[in-house]
Amino acid sequence: MGKRVRHFVGVESSEQLAFIDELQELGLSSTINLPELVVVGMQSTGKSSVLQAITEVSFPVKGSMCTRFPIQISFRQTSALNKRPVKATIVPGRLSENDEAFLMRLQEFRVEKEELTPDVMEEVINAATECIFGEQKPGKKPSLSDSTLRIERSGPDEMHWTIVDLPGLIRKGQPNKTESRVPEEEHHTQPNAAVAWELSRTYLANERNIVLVVVDDSDAERHNTFDLIEDVPGSESRCIGVLTKCDRKQEGSDDWMVKLLQNDLNDLPSIPHLDHGWFGLRNRIPAETQITDAERDEREIIEFSQKAWEAVPKDRTGIRSLMRYVDRERRSQIQSDLPHIIAEIRQKLRECESDLNRMGEERDNPKAQRYFVLQFCNEMQRMANAALKGQYQDVPSKDPRIMLRYQVQRRLDRFYKEMISPDHMSILFTRYQEDLEALSMLDPEEWEGKVMSAPGIYSEIYKEAKISEGRSLPGSVHPDVEEKMFRKLSAHWEKIARSFVEDVKELTKNCHDVLLRIAIPNSKVRLEVSRFVGKTLEEWNKDADAALCELIEDNQARPLVTRNPTLISEAIVADQQRGDILLGKKSKTVTARSFDRTTNEHTEGTRSSHDNPPRFISTLLSQVFFVRARLESYYYIALYRFIDNVAMQVIERHVLGSKCPMLTVSVKTFANLDDEELNNIAGEEENDVRMRAKLERTRSRYVQALEKWERLRTL
Repeated sequence: MGKRVRHFVGVESSEQLAFIDELQELGLSSTINLPELVVVGMQSTGKSSVLQAITEVSFPVKGSMCTRFPIQISFRQTSALNKRPVKATIVPGRLSENDEAFLMRLQEFRVEKEELTPDVMEEVINAATECIFGEQKPGKKPSLSDSTLRIERSGPDEMHWTIVDLPGLIRKGQPNKTESRVPEEEHHTQPNAAVAWELSRTYLANERNIVLVVVDDSDAERHNTFDLIEDVPGSESRCIGVLTKCDRKQEGSDDWMVKLLQNDLNDLPSIPHLDHGWFGLRNRIPAETQITDAERDEREIIEFSQKAWEAVPKDRTGIRSLMRYVDRERRSQIQSDLPHIIAEIRQKLRECESDLNRMGEERDNPKAQRYFVLQFCNEMQRMANAALKGQYQDVPSKDPRIMLRYQVQRRLDRFYKEMISPDHMSILFTRYQEDLEALSMLDPEEWEGKVMSAPGIYSEIYKEAKISEGRSLPGSVHPDVEEKMFRKLSAHWEKIARSFVEDVKELTKNCHDVLLRIAIPNSKVRLEVSRFVGKTLEEWNKDADAALCELIEDNQARPLVTRNPTLISEAIVADQQRGDILLGKKSKTVTARSFDRTTNEHTEGTRSSHDNPPRFISTLLSQVFFVRARLESYYYIALYRFIDNVAMQVIERHVLGSKCPMLTVSVKTFANLDDEELNNIAGEEENDVRMRAKLERTRSRYVQALEKWERLRTL
């Protein structure tokens, strides 16, 4: 029959403590940070004695029984006494919950006993070790686990009380003390030391825990433990210091112990300040292993009544003082944490149900598989339309890649700037009017030579005119010259446009990947869907490239045609400027040279001696200037037309059109699948079955926890 833990003053049942204990029993500690009383410390610092003093349970002290996993001991107050009030279970940890072999062994693990004696404790720990680690091969080094052995003792006289014992910390770089008693081939230091320290950090980081930090009179052991506290920011507010082996203190010496229990740390700079301060305990010595708990307490009282401890407050010495303080703190902690714990459980339940909804019902037949496909297709279409319309609030993701319309517009702005920038042109347009004025200052005989030799658009037109001279009347510029020059001027359009289209295709693919991951969380289904629509995506890619090629070919092959009135009006203005600046006003004394077709003689007109010689510009040079003016006007008309065509015909119609990757995952695409194809895409694998079962188990735990909470609220 269970006996009440004698350290507690109250005898009332605490429903809130019972509720936290029930959450532990449901296994929620693997996903929810639940408040626990945890004991941490280095090996051989008297942790076992502290645990025995607190729980009144005798822990085995054999060398082979070193703690290799957390042990949680719970006392539960129940309305009736069971025939077997002691039972042991194992709760998988975060690192071990996906170990299939361990989970299979766990199904067979359940221990029930009538009494929690040292022999029973040894039997339970041995059975748990075999379950957690499996069959141990000879010579294999023992390891540690984050799975928790839960030992529960219940009865009408019990009080709700739970404490967690962690594997003892191993001094960094030193052999494992407790393992010095096991065969040499099983010695291990650094790997297990790291695991033990990480386990302690995890429990210490839980802001809802109360942690008993056990240290003794060894400087090295204390400093290693203090390193752990300093590694976890804010842990000082959760730690209660426990100084063991106080019976070793001699009167007049070891004043640091007194100062520590007085919380006077001014002369102890190496010791961190703990908000809850320190308590002193007297451990059982080896010769006292068989004494009762009452005798142990009596000897502790005698120890702290000695003169050496008279400066220490009485409420800071002895197991009773420690447990009164802990009991008060744990009740206060649970009272403040419960609303937050319930909120976390509700949130975790929503997340679990959301994951199950995404997975859908079991897909073990064609009907269920078609329904599953219908669901993710509709979800994909909804999000795709939202991304294409810029309604990003309708997509459940903060990933910036879903902002497709925004990113395409930014890339279009850059495409426009690159297209109009003169930095990419091999031949630049200069200022037409300034060119004419500069040439008008030269001697007429120098004009043609200046145009021919100066690099730039005029010399390029002049060269092309000379090349085509044989196909037109002397002194004129052949119409092909305008087309050839325009091809040269617009040669860079293709490279810029292809880069723009490729970038938009990449933005579209990235958005598609994000949406597909949201619509189909299952990686296997997502892979099969990607394979199935792969051919459609290839067609999408080819169609977009073909549309761009057609635009580029039209730009390079078709005649220069436009109905834009700007070309005519700007050509008229340019022609007027050419006449005003280069030709000036015609002289009245100038007559045309005439030829007598009969006598083959000719006469010349005369000019007044007081008139300036008339300016002369060849017909070819005049037409070079006129072609240049027309080219500049047509170039910008064609440039803006090309930009718009790329944006509307290639991007909007093809890249973001009906064959867009995001729109291919649709009911129309998957409507005609046969049963075999459907099963390849939507059928469940073994991993899916296990994941659904795990989610359903987790959901059941959360639902049970909330049901228990509702019952507690009505009490």
